[in-house]
Amino acid sequence: MNKNNADSNELTMLNHIKRLARGVKMVLDSMKLQPIDNVIAELNTLNTFVKVKGNSFDIGKSLFSFVEFDKNTKKLQKSVDCYMGMEESLIFCHDILSGKLPKLAAKEKAKGEQYPKAVWHSPLGGVNEQKARERKLRSDGKAISRSFNIAPGSKADFVVTVTQGAGKSQPNGIITPEGKPEVIIRVACSADNLKGLALSLKAHIEAYYAARYATNGYARAPKEVRQEQKVS
Repeated sequence: MNKNNADSNELTMLNHIKRLARGVKMVLDSMKLQPIDNVIAELNTLNTFVKVKGNSFDIGKSLFSFVEFDKNTKKLQKSVDCYMGMEESLIFCHDILSGKLPKLAAKEKAKGEQYPKAVWHSPLGGVNEQKARERKLRSDGKAISRSFNIAPGSKADFVVTVTQGAGKSQPNGIITPEGKPEVIIRVACSADNLKGLALSLKAHIEAYYAARYATNGYARAPKEVRQEQKVS
């Protein structure tokens, strides 16, 4: 093989590799842009449910979407969305899977009260005053406070309850409730169903993190690395 043919073959191979690399990049880029819109886990009763979704993973949160509907007409009556940070979500899963939450529930239920108290509470969140005003969600100038809790049930193993109402933003970012809740949705479930929700949410969060690493989602720009090396 003469030199010209060798150079030509090398150039052809190089162009092929470049096209392949561009194709791989396009696939990876399209994967990054696809939102996770599927339901990760779900708890249901005859007229209520809570769905856990991953479509907010890109902003570092998991979404718990609560709904109450008329069991005859199937029409929506109430709905509340609660967001929880990824780390908080993993701690939530750990509390369930480690047995911590079930033990607290058993201890509370042993008191014999008709309506046992909640043994786990989500962080206080919602919509601050400015956004609630801009989005015309309230007319009284107050924020919207949202949170959910888990208590042992009188019939079912657990009851997951979400509340929403007027709130006030605090300097640390949480939104504390003011007055009685304006919306309450309860979803009863078995211990196994709650454990299944935790297993699924934990698996999806870990898979999301793994996918971000696999697609260099956490890689720093070379310029930043060079600047850091110069300082050190």
